[in-house]
Amino acid sequence: MLEWGTIVKNLNWTLILNIVAFVLLVWILKRLLYKPILTWLDRRRELEEKRLRDAAAAQAHAQRLREEREALLAKANRRARAIVAQAEAEAQDILRDARREARAQVQELLVEGEKAAARLREEALADLRRSYAELVVLGASKVLAREVRTGDHERLLAELTERLGPQLLG
Repeated sequence: MLEWGTIVKNLNWTLILNIVAFVLLVWILKRLLYKPILTWLDRRRELEEKRLRDAAAAQAHAQRLREEREALLAKANRRARAIVAQAEAEAQDILRDARREARAQVQELLVEGEKAAARLREEALADLRRSYAELVVLGASKVLAREVRTGDHERLLAELTERLGPQLLG
């Protein structure tokens, strides 16, 4: 069997020291370098995940706001169209009423104008009859060379008006 002393002499101490140095180096690197780096990387990953969650939440919130805005705009558009339709209907009613009133006023003006024209025509005919009668009486008085009295004048006018009235009006 191999003795311990021979084994120890035959061992390659450089290899063992290299292995121990390597293990010690790995332990130091893990303790001083890898652990802080891994901790920093974990915090960084968590921070990025939080940012992604926040961005997704903000995007969802923005989408909700966009949908609400579009719903409000659609509602406002519907309301605006309803208001415009109501205003147009009211305008048509007002226009219809104004036309009806204008026609009624025109009818009244026509009736009043016809009455005024008839009254003026009657007055003009009466003036014409009087003037015609006066001319006839004047002509008759000149022919007779005497002056006609007022009573005679009125009687002659009445007679002349009765005879000439239908001819003047016709």
